[in-house]
Amino acid sequence: MKNAVLIVILVFLMSLMVGSVHAATFGYIDVQKVFLTYEKTKKAQEQIQKKEQKLQEEIATKQKQVEKEQSKGMSEADLRNLVSKFEKEIEPKRAEIIESQQKITQEIQTEIVKATDSAAKKMGIEIVLDKQVIITGGVDITDKVIELLNKK
Repeated sequence: MKNAVLIVILVFLMSLMVGSVHAATFGYIDVQKVFLTYEKTKKAQEQIQKKEQKLQEEIATKQKQVEKEQSKGMSEADLRNLVSKFEKEIEPKRAEIIESQQKITQEIQTEIVKATDSAAKKMGIEIVLDKQVIITGGVDITDKVIELLNKK
């Protein structure tokens, strides 16, 4: 909430400094819509979900192994060691999923910025803001950005 207020104040101050700039030079996009509608985002989400599902299956298998050993009468200390061993095996895979997710998100954000810049230049728009900070005015270029992204 504080960030939104700060952004609105910043935009207001920028508009006071610019003064002579016409409203038509301001554009905005719905960043969330662009991100979710971008085909690369959908593909990335599917890939991440597959990796997460595989990891969940591996965790379930390891849990069954622990339960099996427990039913055989394995000591508590040995069970803890077994669980610790499994956690050490799984943790790098979890970290890999998180790293992969962060990397693809960063790539997508960079592509969105480039497409936004391209769309804005084609339409003669000098400044593009997120839709959430616009109260009135400006030109919505969300669909143009989505179109540019999905052409790739």
